[in-house]
Amino acid sequence: MRVYAATDIGRVRPINEDSYYAPKPGEYFCAVADGMGGHNAGEVASALAIRVLEEEMRTPTQPTEEALRRAVERANAEIYRASQERKDCSGMGTTITALCMEGKTAHIAQVGDSRAYLIRNRAILQVTTDHTLVEEMVLSGLITPSEALTHPKRNYITRALGTAETVEVDLLRLDTRPDDVFLLCSDGLSNSLSERELLEIALSGMRMEDKLKTLIERALHRGGHDNITALLVTCEEAPQ
Repeated sequence: MRVYAATDIGRVRPINEDSYYAPKPGEYFCAVADGMGGHNAGEVASALAIRVLEEEMRTPTQPTEEALRRAVERANAEIYRASQERKDCSGMGTTITALCMEGKTAHIAQVGDSRAYLIRNRAILQVTTDHTLVEEMVLSGLITPSEALTHPKRNYITRALGTAETVEVDLLRLDTRPDDVFLLCSDGLSNSLSERELLEIALSGMRMEDKLKTLIERALHRGGHDNITALLVTCEEAPQ
């Protein structure tokens, strides 16, 4: 796998509470985390989630799927403990979307409303499910997907790391193809650009770094109301 990453504070937030992980040589995992909480606590939560994931996945002692689950559950426990012990971190939490490649199989762990998209055959598919109130309303038939885009409670998260002692982790397993590209992003990007726009930029002839720059510039042009983080992940082998 090869991972290209970029992040931006946006135009409104005082700090960047997003964190991400891009693999070092020989590693096959990456992640994006979008923190939340008062003061700088969201930044603390997302950074802690990424640190724990790196520690657990660098030398996993379990099969990949279980290693991912363990990493996310441990991150949840550590964030929750810090929120209880540190007054300045009370109520903090974070999303996490993590991807690990194992041969031709992609394993994804998901908590919250950051997203993973799969770009294949000139089409884009959101492969993770948002843990939000409006997503639950869509799944139950109470509102349509188009109504969800402008719903006043569209940013209400129903599941995050650090907000309870335990957390349920969504785990996905996908068979990949050589030309597949994954896009992992915080909602600062997905709330600003449509899937059609994401696909258009992803399929352009630009270099990966320029695609990321264009994605972020487009989100900033729409107001940059949130921190923006995006990772483009290819299934090709990185040069040794």
